[in-house]
Amino acid sequence: MKNVLIVNTVGLLYDGINSVMLSNLEAMDKEGLKIYVASTVREDSAVRRKYKSLGCRIIRFPDRKKHPVRYFFALSAAIRKLHIEVVHANGNSGTLAVEMLAAKLSGCRKRIAHSHNTRCDQVRADRLLRPLFDRTYTDAVACGKEAGRWLFDDRPFMVIQNGRNLSSYAYDGGRREKMRRKLGLGDQLAIGHVGGFVPQKNHRFLIKIYKAIAKRRSDVKFFCAGDGALRKEIEKEAEGLDITFTGNINDIPDFLLAMDGMLLPSLFEGLPLVAVEWQASGLPAILADTISEDAVFTDFVKRMKLEDDAGKWADAILSMIDKDKRQEQALLGAEQAKVKGFDIRDSAGALRGLYLGENI
Repeated sequence: MKNVLIVNTVGLLYDGINSVMLSNLEAMDKEGLKIYVASTVREDSAVRRKYKSLGCRIIRFPDRKKHPVRYFFALSAAIRKLHIEVVHANGNSGTLAVEMLAAKLSGCRKRIAHSHNTRCDQVRADRLLRPLFDRTYTDAVACGKEAGRWLFDDRPFMVIQNGRNLSSYAYDGGRREKMRRKLGLGDQLAIGHVGGFVPQKNHRFLIKIYKAIAKRRSDVKFFCAGDGALRKEIEKEAEGLDITFTGNINDIPDFLLAMDGMLLPSLFEGLPLVAVEWQASGLPAILADTISEDAVFTDFVKRMKLEDDAGKWADAILSMIDKDKRQEQALLGAEQAKVKGFDIRDSAGALRGLYLGENI
């Protein structure tokens, strides 16, 4: 039995990293593995329950941001006490040195640093800790090439795609109509966005695009799925628009079936899960060119510059929507997603192999 500790540096929240890890653990053959999950910073009770339902043991640690020294020593103690053989830390900056050093000093020989983005908010801490980080990890993993180059520079790294259960995004006309009724949609176009309400997601520009679309078409209803600290501010800015703020939703595949087009004007991203999901669902979408090129693998998704005005984004997404092609696009999207390695069975298998030392 190999003891593995997974650390998501942002906490146990509804976010991309936890979605990736939960999907991998759900699809993974966990025989021979005893998996612990660190809870620090913030925790959503539903996310905690989901990890536990998958057989993971949750360990509560001091807040990584507010009490970094206490966190470091508590993490070190737990690694020693539980005889952790693999530490898998997920983040996007040199601050992962905290987990890597704690693991190294506690005798953990396999220390996996997993990059999930192409930029970070902790610029000063990242710069200070990079030299230490570079000397303390043993295995480098990234969700895509650009995310890998961001964190590991010119050193080798392994890409494990952000896999999904592709079959769950298959087009189903009956499910689409049912979900559209639930969302109060008739023949209107439904244009949406999925993402946490954090500065990175650039909701203010998203609202500008929505306003530009509304000026061009009166039969459009807008959706923002997700939650976060900026939600109330964005809701205030969106007053007067026909926007539904759904909060966090569990039935993402059905929600996507109901949509007709999607937008992701993020300021920075690694390889966002939502881009994979949208293409597997056959959804036309526009992503900011700040997002990795690896995220686009179909011709019904395109990247645009954030410098382009909201009107150009509005014209582009409206020109791309063709409801008659949706089923065909979903088949193509799922096929291409599998070719590109986004099948969850492949990514879960790669991660298991890494834990067990089977990957080169």
